[in-house]
Amino acid sequence: MRLGLLCIWPPATPNNPIRKTAELTFLMTQPSSASSGNTTAAPRQGRQLLALQTKILASPLLFASDTQQAWRFLTEQISHALYADRVSVWLFSAVDVLQCIDLFEYKNKSHLNGVCLQRSHYPKYFQALSEDVLIAAFDAATHPATAEFNDGYLQSAGICSMLDAVIQSEQGLCGVICIEQVSTPRQWSIDEQHFVTAMASVASTVHTFSQHLALQRDYQLLLERQEMASRHARIGFWEANMGSDELWWSPMVYEIFGVSAANFSPSRTLFYQQLHPEDRALVRQSEALAEAGGEHNVMHRIVLPDGSIRWVHEVAKWTTSVGDSAARLIGSVQDVTAQQQLRCELQQFFTLSRDVLCIANDQNYFERVNAAFCRITGYSEAELLSRPFTQFIHPADLEPTEDVVTEMQQGQAASGFINRYRHKDGHYLTLQWSSIRDPATSKVYASAQDITERQQLEQLKREFVSTVSHELRTPLTSISGALGLVSSGVLGELPTQVQHMLQLANNNCQRLTSLINDLLDIEKLSAGMMQFELQSEPLLALVEQCVADNLHYGHQRAVTLQLSADAGAELWHVQIDKLRFAQIMANLISNAVKFSPPQSTVQILLQRQQQRLKIMVQDQGPGIPDEFKPLIFQRFSQADSSDARQKGGTGLGLALSKQLTESMQGSIGFDSVPGQGACFYVQFPLLS
Repeated sequence: MRLGLLCIWPPATPNNPIRKTAELTFLMTQPSSASSGNTTAAPRQGRQLLALQTKILASPLLFASDTQQAWRFLTEQISHALYADRVSVWLFSAVDVLQCIDLFEYKNKSHLNGVCLQRSHYPKYFQALSEDVLIAAFDAATHPATAEFNDGYLQSAGICSMLDAVIQSEQGLCGVICIEQVSTPRQWSIDEQHFVTAMASVASTVHTFSQHLALQRDYQLLLERQEMASRHARIGFWEANMGSDELWWSPMVYEIFGVSAANFSPSRTLFYQQLHPEDRALVRQSEALAEAGGEHNVMHRIVLPDGSIRWVHEVAKWTTSVGDSAARLIGSVQDVTAQQQLRCELQQFFTLSRDVLCIANDQNYFERVNAAFCRITGYSEAELLSRPFTQFIHPADLEPTEDVVTEMQQGQAASGFINRYRHKDGHYLTLQWSSIRDPATSKVYASAQDITERQQLEQLKREFVSTVSHELRTPLTSISGALGLVSSGVLGELPTQVQHMLQLANNNCQRLTSLINDLLDIEKLSAGMMQFELQSEPLLALVEQCVADNLHYGHQRAVTLQLSADAGAELWHVQIDKLRFAQIMANLISNAVKFSPPQSTVQILLQRQQQRLKIMVQDQGPGIPDEFKPLIFQRFSQADSSDARQKGGTGLGLALSKQLTESMQGSIGFDSVPGQGACFYVQFPLLS
């Protein structure tokens, strides 16, 4: 996970010898994957972690005057609780710099700190920090948020799995807690994730406390924040003597039940009186289950002395009587009013959503569907829940759907896949799905949109464009041929002015023909009807031919084309359709020439980057405005400046190039700074 950041220091400079020495010292202390060390043990369960959490919160070390001592205590306790090899706390020391406050290594029982991470060097990591509260990476080398650290850190340190929890402050994101496992990959349980989230809240409070110490703010405010931190979990503990009316409460329970310890003496009788009348039977049933060897685990309502209602969650174990000691229930109670309100709000969203929402299990049955699902398909909720959802899917879409379900069972999220569902009256609807599977519950959570009408409109549009394009192509061919014959002098010598007008008309015919061809190509690609003849081709020879084909266009605009390549380029081969590749290069080169000033040079560069080959086309034009960059590969997109409009073009070339490139397993992109030109590039896998 991101916290692999520990080994990534800002570069050493002649003016910064201390940082260089610290970096060397830090790297020398990294444990090898073969000797990694936390004791192998079964992961702790929720109640165990809850007990450890309470113990950590109760420790005065969290709020010691020595803040570093608090961080050392916290990282050690988390490592102990989760059997984690490495635990660290990171805080922002500046807007763009994340600094390691403390790293505890279980194997060496050592603490390190001081390492810094620059935001601009690891954009994916910092983007994930801003979007996720918790990130669990079973395979840190392939996880989207941590993969960029693989070569520089994960491999060298032997890091396999990571778990990150974001630390929030009043100002927003202020840091992160990082747990790392060495040598053997590890799947993080839901209980462990909840525990780390709670520890992030504790770290947030410790951070706030340290800031207040540093700034010497009001002492009373510090005490209030410390009290808030110690009670952040809102969990109390109790013990009931099942042979008498005796009941013991910890201080937090008094607060949850809205009474004062000074004038209220708890008893089982008074407890039952405070239960909501509708929930009393539920609580007694749960107690009976615990007595029979089960667990007292129940969520219910209580009525506070002021008449307000509060939701609580009780978990307890029954201890049988031994000798003169009566049987007892020993457990905890947590105020879950806020969570219950959130569940009610989510239920409202589930009910009122116009999109399809559903929950399914591994047996291919829906466990829950919303009203929109019933409305769109015409079935009742009971009908949708009574049989496997595969019975509603179009037979031709069953296999692709099963493939997606298999991918989700392997831990992948599915977004944008489409299948057809049968309506109750017999016709089919087209639904576009986004789904994810929770490995802890083996349930699939999915949402879908009915895109039946949209697909019909897209089909009508494609048919219209195709029809119009074909109908225009035939007369244009005739017009272009006629203009060519007249211009060639077959009908006799023409006046200069007439010759000029004929040439102008012929040029416009060629432009219109090119537009129609591009439109037809794009529609073919969108419909999956474009044919590609992929073969092994020598890349350098292809690019040389593309440059030669566009030299005339460059000469017309007084722009020079210059090709250069890395050593060994004559041996590089790629699997592409050479005609489509020439089409891509013609678009990129003509664009570069079009936007370059006269007497300038367009550079075409070939580079190898590991197992990919990169072809770059660099111009010396005005560059691309920042506001236009997100639109650059959309159809008919053109920069809205008068200079760009004067260059001509339809705005289809780059959109077509993107689709052609990606259809041949390549990628396309650009780099540009306004006023300093633009560099468009395509990349293709190197063919062994």
